[in-house]
Amino acid sequence: MISCRFLIFLSLLVTVFSLECYTGFTYLKAQSVGTSKETCPSPNDYCYNMTADLTSLNNVKKGGCSSTRCILARNKCMTQSIGGTQIQFCCCNTGDLCNSKLTNMSFFEKTKQRAKDFLDMLRG
Repeated sequence: MISCRFLIFLSLLVTVFSLECYTGFTYLKAQSVGTSKETCPSPNDYCYNMTADLTSLNNVKKGGCSSTRCILARNKCMTQSIGGTQIQFCCCNTGDLCNSKLTNMSFFEKTKQRAKDFLDMLRG
């Protein structure tokens, strides 16, 4: 009986301390990752957000939970050019949903997006 209570306590504890991340994949420039969420299975996981600009219409974005993908980019962003394609990869574990659509944006882009979101909210 004690072992059963202990297992229930442990499962509740893991659930409380699990990180929640935006997840998804998109291929079109106008779409954003962040419409669905997942709870990371491991306490060592990070939220990640990857963006690759392919063409003026196509922009690959992917997000989710990972510990192995984030070995080199813990709580920071890395930018790399592969075959002429600019790829930005960000990882964070600073709080739930830290890999939002604002993660890969410059200060100016973040301000512009927040203003747009605010105006959209006012329009209803």
